[in-house]
Amino acid sequence: MQKTIAAFAAVLASGALTASIASAAETDRMSAGELRLAQVLPDTSPRPVRARPRIEVRPGRRRQCVDGYREVWRPYWGTSVVMPYMRCWWVRG
Repeated sequence: MQKTIAAFAAVLASGALTASIASAAETDRMSAGELRLAQVLPDTSPRPVRARPRIEVRPGRRRQCVDGYREVWRPYWGTSVVMPYMRCWWVRG
């Protein structure tokens, strides 16, 4: 019985060794310039430039802003949180 178990273990070990050698040989056959799925690099093409919104400022106008903090209800958290806010408008002069 023990000889059968030892023989079975030897067959399993030789099969695992053969599989690892085949895998190593396949890795060696791949050229350095060839990419595998795990080595794919992201596309480095330049992203399109987004035009910034144009604000036309007339003579004699300026922006006036009020900022502060407000308590805002957040249902996800189940409580109110303090958030910054800013309100701006155009005024003469």
